[in-house]
Amino acid sequence: MSSILLSWSNYRAMLAEAEVEGESVARLLARSASLARELPLEVEQMLSQHMIVSAELLAQFIDAAEKAGMTSAEIKNRLSAITKKTVLDEFWVTDEKGYAYIHGDNNADFQFSASAEEQPQAHEFWKLLSGKTDKVVQDARKREIDSERFKYVGVRGVDKPRIVQVGYNARILEDVDEQIGLPRAIDNLLGSGEIDAIFIFNKDSNLIASPKAARLNNGGDRLTDEELAPVRTVIASGKPKSVNGVGKLSVISPINADNGGAIGAALIRMPTARLNSVLASQIETALGIALAATLLGGGMAIWIARKQTAPVVAITKAARNVERRAFTAGELSDVEERTDEVGQLARVFKKMALDFLDRERTLDALVTQRTQALQERNTELERLSARLSKYLSPQLYGTLFKNKTIASISAKRKKLTIFFSDVVGFSEMAERLESEDITRMLNDFLNEMANLALAYGATIDKYIGDAVMIFFGDPETRGVKEDAVACILMALDMQAMTRQLERRWREQGLDQRFQIRIGVNTGYCTVGDFGSQERMDYTIVGHQVNVAARLEQSAAPGAILISHETMTLVSDAIEVEEQSPLHVKGVSGPIRTYKATGKKAPSMTEVIHEEREGLSVDVDLLKADKDEAIRLLKATIERIRSSE
Repeated sequence: MSSILLSWSNYRAMLAEAEVEGESVARLLARSASLARELPLEVEQMLSQHMIVSAELLAQFIDAAEKAGMTSAEIKNRLSAITKKTVLDEFWVTDEKGYAYIHGDNNADFQFSASAEEQPQAHEFWKLLSGKTDKVVQDARKREIDSERFKYVGVRGVDKPRIVQVGYNARILEDVDEQIGLPRAIDNLLGSGEIDAIFIFNKDSNLIASPKAARLNNGGDRLTDEELAPVRTVIASGKPKSVNGVGKLSVISPINADNGGAIGAALIRMPTARLNSVLASQIETALGIALAATLLGGGMAIWIARKQTAPVVAITKAARNVERRAFTAGELSDVEERTDEVGQLARVFKKMALDFLDRERTLDALVTQRTQALQERNTELERLSARLSKYLSPQLYGTLFKNKTIASISAKRKKLTIFFSDVVGFSEMAERLESEDITRMLNDFLNEMANLALAYGATIDKYIGDAVMIFFGDPETRGVKEDAVACILMALDMQAMTRQLERRWREQGLDQRFQIRIGVNTGYCTVGDFGSQERMDYTIVGHQVNVAARLEQSAAPGAILISHETMTLVSDAIEVEEQSPLHVKGVSGPIRTYKATGKKAPSMTEVIHEEREGLSVDVDLLKADKDEAIRLLKATIERIRSSE
């Protein structure tokens, strides 16, 4: 009886040890379950970044293709050829109203809507049209039109408000989940025979993973009510629990989130047949030996218990090292040499642990590589954008590269104010001066004129030698009247700046008369892109452009000649003098012209402004000291008289 009791005590000790080791394996599996849930999400996030790049490239291609004159059918054929050769499954490109006129589905006629009721999935991309966001990334989900799971990513159009969307079939994510997810981990652990079954539950106690045999048999290896009952309690309390059954031991352990709290549970079912066999053998031995063999039998039982549990202890220790990412390939070398099921379990566990650690290192390296590639691409795009900004007007550059409100440049009719100027006698001047001097003078002049034009919000159309063509009203406008006033104010400042430049050059030894003539007209023009498919210019054409050029040619040196249309817009702010009507080639009737002489003073009692050639007087009576002003004016008069 003592031998039987000792054997039974050893059996209980082995059973308790098995429960402890079962809990350790369950915790390891819980950790694996948590990681297995995170890895597919990380892969999907990386796929999202890749899809964003694909969508951005597609948006750039659509912009370039349409500007190059490709038809929608040609663009569609090229993109369809790409989808046949790559993992890209779908592409959708819309116009400004959300109509998908470029896509890979020949039978589809799709219109994006902002209504979540009409389009529970697609309506999220409407924000790209409204400008609320530049990109939309959706998680993989079942599509509205069928039961296929797809992942979609969309970006805002480059040239105008539009939706540019790419779609990938989610089977690639399902393959990732199958390769690194819970089912594979469960099947690997069950190969040793030390564990009968493993079941994973979510936080709602719903079964989400089971052994392959159970899946293939449609649940033939069913859970018992005794096993299911404690699952909810374990999830709620966060404490493990074991259930003894006939021929089996089930250990239930919580799956804890990184921030604490259970998000599910793992149930490990282990057979107790081996333990029962050991117990029966010990009882038979006890019945056949004498009382003197009782102590020896007890010692042998203890030795056997330790021998059987030692490999499990080693595997449990290795599992803890995997959690700390401190696992090495040689930790289970002694256990791996065994030819029994424990050795098989150790080999499977080692392979799974090394694969897991290697996969984490690979993912870290891949994320680093992709981040570096994106940084290099952004640097290259910034360099190209900086170079292009030197050849485009600021308004046009902002329209093309900074997604401002005007997202496209197409030929259109618009009322503009057109400005022409050229240097009087520039050809004769170029013959008399050295090329270095004339180059420096022209560059100084054009630089100052460009600064003034940009300060007043003008669009510089082109430089033609010493001539400058500028217009107001596109791509940005403050209103027809405000644009006309800004143009005349700019012209007055240009004349003043020209006189300053002339004085500066004289101080530098260039005694050369330097004057410009200016012509300004307001009217409807056609503005947009003109040219060939290989080379295009953003410019204006039309009858009113010709009138402005004729006004400039007819203007006196140092004068600003404007049309009647422009005069009516600026008369409230600009002093004008009517000139003789012009009869020019290409215009059927006479052109009423006016000379802009200066800004109108706010009040004759407040500001005195007089300007003649070589003379400029400005006195603000509200700010200036009148006695000081009189003294300075008298001193100036005396200096003028003494110089006679």
